[in-house]
Amino acid sequence: MRRLRLRERRCAAALLLALMLTLAFSAGVSAQGPAIDRNFADWAAYGNITDPQGDSPAPSADLTTFAWDSQPNGNSISFMIERASPPRKDDKVYYNIYLDTNNNGSVNEAADRRINVFYDPKGNKSRITVTVYNGAGGVISRRSGDWGQSDKEGGRQVEFAVSFADLGIQAHQTINMYLTAGDAPVGGPIDRAPDSGTITWAPIPTLGWALTGILVAGGLGLVWYTHRRRVWVNT
Repeated sequence: MRRLRLRERRCAAALLLALMLTLAFSAGVSAQGPAIDRNFADWAAYGNITDPQGDSPAPSADLTTFAWDSQPNGNSISFMIERASPPRKDDKVYYNIYLDTNNNGSVNEAADRRINVFYDPKGNKSRITVTVYNGAGGVISRRSGDWGQSDKEGGRQVEFAVSFADLGIQAHQTINMYLTAGDAPVGGPIDRAPDSGTITWAPIPTLGWALTGILVAGGLGLVWYTHRRRVWVNT
C-alpha cells in the first residue's frame, strides 16, 4: 500500500508540474510580444520567413526577412521587414503586405487589406509611413514614425504595428498574406516573400490560450486517471 501511494504521489507530482509548465508557457506567450522599440534582436523569437539575397531586380528592395506576431494587448499585429544592405546611402524602399482576410484567393476585395510601407532611412533617424488600404484601394489609416534603422545604422530593418480594427479582422481569424518590395509605391520591379504562394496564419491560436490550457489540463487529468487505474490493477 505504501509503495502504491508513493507511485501515485510521484505520478501526480509529475503531471502537476507538466500542467504548470504548460499553463506558464501559454501565459508567457500571450503576455509577451514584439515591442516596437527599434530593438530588432527580439524578433528572432517570433514567426518569420527568409528570402534569398540577390533575387530582387531592384537592389534597394532585396528582401531577406519577413517577421510578424500579435501584440501583447491582443488587438494588433506587429511586423518586421529586413532587406539586404542597400547599395547607396538614403536608399528608399516601398513595401506592400497583401492580406486575404476572407481566404478566398483574392486580395482585391473591400474586405481585404494592403499595408503600404514607405521606408526612408535618412541620416540619423528613419522616416516610416504606414498606410492601410482596403482591397479596393480605399484608405483606412495612415501613420508615420521613426520605426526603422537609420542610414548610419545600416538602413536595413523596419518594424511597425497595425491594429485588428484597421485590418478588419478578429483575434482568432485565419488570414493569408505575402510581402512585396520595390522602388515604387505599387508595381514596377519587385521582390516577393514568399517567392510564391502565401503565408497562412492566425494572430492568436484559433482555440485561444485559455481553452488550450483547459484542453491540456483535461488531457493530463485523463492520463493521470488512466495511470492510477493501471497502478491499482497491477499492484
